[in-house]
Parts: sequence; structure tokens; C-alpha cells
Amino acid sequence: MDVKEVRIIPSKSFGHRAYICDLLAGDEGHGVICDLDSDDIRATRSCIEALEKGEDTLDAGESGSTLRFMLPLVGALGRDAAFITRGRLAERPILPLEEELTAHGMKISHSDNGEIIVSGQLVSGVYRLPGDISSQFITGLLLSLPYLEGDSRIELLSELKSKAYVDITLSVLRDYGVSIEEHGNIYEIKGGQKYSCSRAYEVEGDWSQAAFWLAAGLIGDAPVRVRGLRADSVQGDRKIIEILRNMGGRIEYDDETSSFTSFPSDLKGAEIDVSEVPDLAPAIAAAAAFARGDTRLFNAGRLRLKESDRIDSIVGCLTDLGFSAEGSADEILIRGSSGTGGTARTYGDHRIVMMAAVLSLGIDGDVRIEDKEAVRKSYPAFFDEFENCFGKRF
Repeated sequence: MDVKEVRIIPSKSFGHRAYICDLLAGDEGHGVICDLDSDDIRATRSCIEALEKGEDTLDAGESGSTLRFMLPLVGALGRDAAFITRGRLAERPILPLEEELTAHGMKISHSDNGEIIVSGQLVSGVYRLPGDISSQFITGLLLSLPYLEGDSRIELLSELKSKAYVDITLSVLRDYGVSIEEHGNIYEIKGGQKYSCSRAYEVEGDWSQAAFWLAAGLIGDAPVRVRGLRADSVQGDRKIIEILRNMGGRIEYDDETSSFTSFPSDLKGAEIDVSEVPDLAPAIAAAAAFARGDTRLFNAGRLRLKESDRIDSIVGCLTDLGFSAEGSADEILIRGSSGTGGTARTYGDHRIVMMAAVLSLGIDGDVRIEDKEAVRKSYPAFFDEFENCFGKRF
């Protein structure tokens, strides 16, 4: 059987964090190896380059990671800045982080055109934040507080969701020689730490994006081999292997080539908690659309706070293509069926675009994808790879 092969792109999550740590390392950093030119990564690199040049206008684009990580960084550096935001970014939650930053020395204001103006020196101390809105709030502080002179502590006021993203942060910090003590919902941070890395930091492969290719191998007519993934990665989205296997998917790992191969499979519906892996929901939904029986994605409320309201957009995209799905406050119910094709709305959301493309592999009718250029946010080469693998263009 002809096996399609993809070399996965570098992890966007690791990339954001590595670029910031390398900036704080100064002469003790040796650059970041990250062959990814997505809009989000470009936004972080652009902000860092502006800081290095002494500029005070930072363009965060539509990247929630960039904005939430750079806000405390600018404060830690004692710099004044105006952040430009685009798309839905200005509407996404930021207030809890801003309140803690202003309580610790910064001044933050918002203009009518979506700009966020910041000034003041961030100071060490006790930071209290909810853990169930965005783990990016915690990551932003973890990246910057060790740079300050005094010791700090982060106390979470509610259960931490998407903890694996904080684990990625701690992993990159360790690689840059920064130590943080974790005690349940408390992070103890020594001040005055030195960031350093003895070599250029090479960013590992992205499990979030690999999920779409693995789903494609299960529902298409040919296996898909994905290279460049770490089987022992701390990325929480590595759970896609367990989830798809539990749905009946055949996925094999080859240790010699460090690759995962998914094979066309008879899938069955499942009950899946996506609270810790919200970015996997679109890829899971694509597989679930072709499964026997119903699939329920629950604890999905935070999907409404992404680049689109992903409960509505996942359901909308599925129904556009003739599948049966419905959403509620924090759940998505997908009834496995045969799609008919049509024009898929993607709501300007990169992950919904990729979901629509994967769905097309199991549909006999024509599929058209609106706003397909949204993939530039995270995976600019996606459609080139898709055409190379499956011979399909949109």
C-alpha cells in the first residue's frame, strides 16, 4: 500500500518560548533553529526584533501567545510599548493578566483601534491568577519573572487547564538554565536568574499539527507517515495517539525512523474530554465524522475563546459538508455519517481550515474551503503538503 509521508513542522508552542528565552539570554543565547514562517511565530519574532532595535511599536498580529507572553516581558525589561492587535485578538481574554501586571508596577491602557499601550517596570512579588481561562497567562509570567531581581510566586486560584502548555514552558526554561519550583498550584520563582544555552536551540516537531495528518491517514485511502515527532515530548497534544487508537485507529510507531504511521481504519465513536487538549478538537472532529456511532467532545467550553468560537465553527463546518453535528455550552456531539461535500465555512480559523481539508478525503462530492489562507497563522505550507500527499487542490 502506498504510504504518504509528511515531515512535520516545528512546534509553534516551543518556538514562541525559545525565542523569548534566547532574547533574555543576550550574549549567552545562540539563536533558535525553527524553520517555521507562520503568522504567529512571525509576530513573536517581529516583536523581539523591535525590542532589540529600541522600537516601541510591537505588532502581535492575531497571536494570543505573542501578546500574553510579551506583555510581562516588556514590563520585565522596563520598556514602554504599544501593541498592535488584529482579528479577534483584542476580544480574547486578557484582563486577569493585565490586573496582576498593573498591581506589580505596570500601566496598561486600551485604545479604540485595538492597541494596548503599556509602560512601567514590572516588579517581583506574589501573583494570583485563575488557572482555567488561559495557561498563557501563567506562561507569560514564568518566562519573565526569573529575570527580575526579587523572588516571586504565582498562586493559581482555580484548577490549571492545559497544564501541558505550562510543562512546555518549564522545559524550555530548564534548557536555558532557569529553575522554577512547582508545588501543586504554586510556582516559586527565584529572581536574578541567568538565561543561557550552550548551543542554538532546535525546536522539536509540532504534535498539534501532526494530529491532522494522523487523522487523514485513518479516514483516507492510504496510510500517512509523520516524521519529526518526539515520542517522549512534553506536548500535551501527543495524546492524539491515545485518543485515535481508542476510537479504533491503527497507528504504529517506528523507533528507527522516529515516525508515526496511521492506517485507514474502521473508527467508532467515543466520549472524549478535551479540557486539556482543546487544540486537538478539530482533528478529532474530522475523525469522528467518519466513525460508527456518536462522538461527544465534552469539557469544551474554552473552545469558544480561540481564534473562532470553535464549538460553533466545528459544528458549522461539519454541517456545511453534510455531516450531522450539534453544539451546546461546552460540548460537541458528532454523529458519524457520510458527508456530501459543499462549501465549508472556516470562520477565518486555521485549525478549521485544516479540518475541512482532512474531511474532504472521505467525501465523494466536491469540497470548497472558504478563507483557506487562514492556515498562514500556524502552517503556511499545509496545502502544498496536502497536494503533494493526496493530489488535491482547493
